Amino acid sequence: MKTKLLITLVVIVGLGVAIWWKFGNKAPSLTTSLETATPQVENSQQKDINNIRSFMAEPNLNLISKGTGLPQPYFMVGKASTLDKGGGIRIEKVTEWERQVNIYEQKDLINGQCEVYEYQTDSRNNTLTAVHIRDLRPSEIDTLKASGTTCGTPSTVPKLSKTEAEVIATDYLKRALPNFDQIKDKLAYSEKLGGESQEWRFEDKSYKLPEGLVGDPYSYPVIRIVIYGDKSILYENTTSLFGN
Repeated sequence: MKTKLLITLVVIVGLGVAIWWKFGNKAPSLTTSLETATPQVENSQQKDINNIRSFMAEPNLNLISKGTGLPQPYFMVGKASTLDKGGGIRIEKVTEWERQVNIYEQKDLINGQCEVYEYQTDSRNNTLTAVHIRDLRPSEIDTLKASGTTCGTPSTVPKLSKTEAEVIATDYLKRALPNFDQIKDKLAYSEKLGGESQEWRFEDKSYKLPEGLVGDPYSYPVIRIVIYGDKSILYENTTSLFGN
């Protein structure tokens, strides 16, 4: 009886060692890559990717998931309190108004420059909330050089006419906003440095937060798009973030 038990234990241990060896002598690790996401996460990520690609009008846009984060500095809602010194305002977090965004990064450089687009989506409904430009870190530039790719920094900033910039802005906003026709006449225009950047902005000041709450930098939904002289963009839309 003892002999049979010993043989059984040896077999079990042997199988355990074989399995351990097959999987590379290490425990499985977690990852946020698109290829290894769970079905539920993968489905949500695919919705995000589809929305980003639609907005950029690039059906094959190559994106990398960078996890989740806070939609700052363009959205925050909380309770305001006055600081003891200096008379400033501190905004304290309110749980039901905390928002998370899914963050993605574009693999390709913007116009061959040392910068990439970063995209953010509302994690609750996959709505695109921001498109920002991120400068590459020195280590990233060195990695590109090592692989034979160089990027530059323009010595001068090109300029666009208002007409040129407006066509670009309108195309983006039409793809992003189902209600574009209802708000297009309410878009406020501004420009800087003779056309180096031009902005169209919609502010829904009819929106009111619950009493006792404030927003930073705005207490109401804002949609804005900035067109730069090289036709790159900045986009922010807090409409969905203000929704429950």
